[in-house]
Amino acid sequence: MTDTPRRRGAASRLLACAAVVLLALLAWRVAGGREGPGLPAWLELPSNRPLAELPRGPVLERAVQRGRLIVGVRSYPRPAPPDAPTPPEPDSLDAEVARRLARTLGIELELIGLAAAEQPAALREGRVDLLLAGAPASADTGGIAAAPVGYAAGAGMLVALRKGKVQDLPGLRGQPVCVGDGSGYAGTLSARYGAVPRSYPSAVHAVSAFMSGECAALAEDADVLERLLRNEEWRFYRTLARDMPRAAEAAVRIVEGDAVSRGYLAAALRRWRADGTLAQAQATRTGNVQFEITLLKDGLVCHS
Repeated sequence: MTDTPRRRGAASRLLACAAVVLLALLAWRVAGGREGPGLPAWLELPSNRPLAELPRGPVLERAVQRGRLIVGVRSYPRPAPPDAPTPPEPDSLDAEVARRLARTLGIELELIGLAAAEQPAALREGRVDLLLAGAPASADTGGIAAAPVGYAAGAGMLVALRKGKVQDLPGLRGQPVCVGDGSGYAGTLSARYGAVPRSYPSAVHAVSAFMSGECAALAEDADVLERLLRNEEWRFYRTLARDMPRAAEAAVRIVEGDAVSRGYLAAALRRWRADGTLAQAQATRTGNVQFEITLLKDGLVCHS
């Protein structure tokens, strides 16, 4: 092909544009990866590259150098005899997603159980690298960002007593509704129905409180409640609403200023959503909740 001034000019412009992009990315990395409201466009794109080949930002790189990923999660005591409480254990969904992340990074995992009120400070102060604790419990998100892909799947349901005080959705206004800590449905209950979400340490605690009459209704993942409604002892309850959306996603949260690590997390979650990994983790969580509720029927109790 004959070289011409026009072709040489086009090539020069292309090289100049590439240099500008590379310099911008370099400057962004030198500045610590501080980002604006969203991720850089090149991190938003789906990628077929193995996760091990994707760039890691400062937070994940520090974890790799340490050889251990430290993740804050929800934790709660499982049902136990009244006089023999058990120590809190991590939420199974949070823990499974954290295990996958650590395995992908090729390092060990340390889980730290955190109450909802402790979570933002633990992340900001660097006591944990990441938070996997469902949806944020408060609007205290200053200095904290979330991966743009959630790690919980499916919609929610609302159930109530067949002959209870709430017989329809308008009747929820001003009424307490039991939810588990980190539930994404709390905001929906307030905004859509005017209900008052009442949070408990876990889904099992929320179910126990609902069955004890502490709330007029119960909001949980549909797969959990559909299983429960098939049980004989649940014949006294009925569905009030199906396909209830989450007002907030169960998010992997990280300190602001590290868009590259956020991009890595988003890529991992997209991959696991597509290949069924997250669906399997959700199914395991449903089975665990069902089993723990069965223990309540056997006389065990929820300790706070």
